[in-house]
Amino acid sequence: MTDNTPPSLNLIERMAQRLAKQEAAAAPNPQVVQSTVSRVETSPHSERPAVLPDATLLPNAGDVRRAPNSVGVPATVASPVAAPAPSVAPEGAATSGPQPVRRTASENKNHNVHLDFRVLRQNGMITPDNMTSAISNEFRAIKRKLLQKARDPESRATVNNLVMVTSSLPGEGKTFTSLNLAISLAAERGLHVLLIDADVVRPSIGNVFKMTPRHGLTDLLSGKIENVSDVLCHCTEIPNLSVIFSGAVHAHSPELVSSGRMVDLCNDLSRRYPDRIVIIDTPPVLASPEPATLAAYVHQLIMVVAADQTDRHQLRKSLEAVASCRNVSLLFNKAPRWNEPQYTSYYHGYGSPVAPSAASS
Repeated sequence: MTDNTPPSLNLIERMAQRLAKQEAAAAPNPQVVQSTVSRVETSPHSERPAVLPDATLLPNAGDVRRAPNSVGVPATVASPVAAPAPSVAPEGAATSGPQPVRRTASENKNHNVHLDFRVLRQNGMITPDNMTSAISNEFRAIKRKLLQKARDPESRATVNNLVMVTSSLPGEGKTFTSLNLAISLAAERGLHVLLIDADVVRPSIGNVFKMTPRHGLTDLLSGKIENVSDVLCHCTEIPNLSVIFSGAVHAHSPELVSSGRMVDLCNDLSRRYPDRIVIIDTPPVLASPEPATLAAYVHQLIMVVAADQTDRHQLRKSLEAVASCRNVSLLFNKAPRWNEPQYTSYYHGYGSPVAPSAASS
């Protein structure tokens, strides 16, 4: 045996190295697995929260949570590594899969509200099931004059469609007028009505509706909600009537009504809906300075004057404050009832079906 012959110990070492290489080739490469997982974690799909089709809205929390039969990973995310996730994650550990996301108002655009007929009747207001009542006939005459000024004489388009309703003092019936006028106008064929509760300090339009939403005009003006459609509610009983309620009340609510964003909103509503009359119920002029600012941007203004409540000096001061509006009309409210029987019998019978025998009388 020569000196160049390797000892037996070197052969054992070479066999051990060969076995180690075979085991290493059969085992998965940890670097490849790490890079694959990294690509899944940095995928743009996993960064966007997704609302699953079978998500359930929890009314007490306002969040969208997955239903019990929902999957843990959205269909748009394809993960090459499938591993069962623990049912309860340990404290401090990162959880995988889509987390519960808060539903925004834009995901629930179709808001429907219902009129409270009992409240309407108790307050002597128009109800959609009785459009031939005395109060309905009174507002029918009022809306004819309003539409005559709102429509273009040639094209008949509603060009002067921004109407503001206010009063000098509280309690004169401006909200009563706004609601009745909106219901009466919505009865017109081919005409849509949008009623806005801009009395953000003492809102009362929501009192005649059931289950009104909490978001409204103030949330839209403050930027909390971006789109008008997110706060636009459709009246179920009157398909042509939509409502924007006052919204959340806070310390700066009055300033929002007189802000530039309110002016932009009025201009946008006027241009966007040429077939719609927009009625804005504002606070009293002598109780709040906001109506005087808003009067410069509306096309028509109705000043409600209650009998035996507003004196001549107060009315003159209110009219001077809203003089920036080019078209101001006065509505005399709470007037004494007529007692003449010849007018009363015809007035209450107007609009009712007439028998053929009485048609010639």
